[in-house]
Amino acid sequence: MLVLEKLRQYAGASRVALVNREKRLTYRQLEERSGAFAAWLLDHLGEDRSPVVIYGEKETDFLCCMLGALKSGRAYVPIDRSVPRERAAMILEAVQPRVAVDFGGLGAQGSALVLDAVSLEEILSAPARPIPSDCWVQGQDTAYLLFTSGSTGAPKGVVVTAANLEAFCRGVLPWYAGQEGGVVLNQVSYSFDVSGCAVYAGLSCGMTLFCVDKQMTREFRELFQALGDSGLTLWVSTPSFAELCAQSRQFDAALLPGVRQFLFCGEVLTHTLCEELAVRFPGARVVNTYGPTEATVLVTAVEVTEAMRRSERSIPIGAPIAGVQLRLEGEEGGAGELVILGPSVGPGYFGRPDLTARSFFTDPATGLRGYRTGDLCFEREDLYYYQGRADNQLKLDGFRVEVEDVEANLQKLPNVSRAAVVPVWSGGKVQYLAAFLLLKEPDGLSSLKRAIQLKKQAAAYLPDYMIPRKLFAVESFPLNVNGKVDKKALARRLEVEGR
Repeated sequence: MLVLEKLRQYAGASRVALVNREKRLTYRQLEERSGAFAAWLLDHLGEDRSPVVIYGEKETDFLCCMLGALKSGRAYVPIDRSVPRERAAMILEAVQPRVAVDFGGLGAQGSALVLDAVSLEEILSAPARPIPSDCWVQGQDTAYLLFTSGSTGAPKGVVVTAANLEAFCRGVLPWYAGQEGGVVLNQVSYSFDVSGCAVYAGLSCGMTLFCVDKQMTREFRELFQALGDSGLTLWVSTPSFAELCAQSRQFDAALLPGVRQFLFCGEVLTHTLCEELAVRFPGARVVNTYGPTEATVLVTAVEVTEAMRRSERSIPIGAPIAGVQLRLEGEEGGAGELVILGPSVGPGYFGRPDLTARSFFTDPATGLRGYRTGDLCFEREDLYYYQGRADNQLKLDGFRVEVEDVEANLQKLPNVSRAAVVPVWSGGKVQYLAAFLLLKEPDGLSSLKRAIQLKKQAAAYLPDYMIPRKLFAVESFPLNVNGKVDKKALARRLEVEGR
């Protein structure tokens, strides 16, 4: 596996692998501590290859546990601490881990052995023991499971294999030319696949991962002081995070003089942000990418040119990276559903052969694994352009969200009998969600007090980014000709009322 081979190679050099506030991990320490975790897993679990759950955020040893699991031949399942306990419980119930690493807040989990910070440190600081490469995950072994939004209200697990990761790294590394030994932003949650651009591609280039945690993103002074000290050469994030930073005039080349490239993934990149970066970072190039979790992080890339910035078309998502084939199916009006073919396409959804059969297939003509994305795209001059979703799945702040998932969880609230969620668009991207709720009984609350109460209740079931910004109580829903809730009518209501 490329990243593990490179980790072993760079362990002999005195370079830093990760910076997390005041903590530093050299490549040697990362190699040794991940190896110690792998050795412990091999000793205690033997032939049991159950996935290892890792619960936390950007803790320094989170990375050690991820790589240690891979070295032991086991998949890992990252769960961000911001995920509500009920949602985390659903993931744990689906995975049934023998071992779970708890960086704080997970608690006891049935028959699973939960390792807290103290017991984990004893394991990771054990004397180094080289792990033979034939123990590592390889080929069609599962490398990790990422749980995304599901249409039934329960998250669904995307399976990514060692071969998928290998294909991703080899396809994306040409876009990292000149970055070896540089510093890459490590801000994206490990439970979101875009983090692979820092972890897998970055470590494969011998880069230093510079961590930015959620607390930093809430405190601009702390964030900008950290960025100023970072020495970043490669910025990796969703466009939304860069837009957040761009609210400050401090965010420019004077703050980050070493940045040579911005690489964006996870949601729509706007002309406005591209123009802003061109002015503030005239020496850096901007690369836009696209890819679903099911095809391992990203499958297209393009350097954004001045002509693209000035064009009336949307910013293209790019051309296929090495090893990827794309095609459009069911084209109407110039756009069709994007289908991805190649070695980065995963085997399917964990424990859900029904869902797998709907979207994954093996192409009879090429023998390649394929995935129907549900994304509408068109092609011009060998570049692909994103046109939106063919269903109710969308991207919000870089996260993939299924509207039915949000609705199903809102309907768990004590006084809600039915929910209809509408995305509010602006500038070619979803700005926020609005929810219309049919209450079981009148609550006597003002609109503001009701919204505050409902958001607090929703936090028990949904991550912050999935909680609608605006919530409205309705006496009934408008219906379309098929007898279904007419969401277009609800969206028009928002427009008319200026909401």
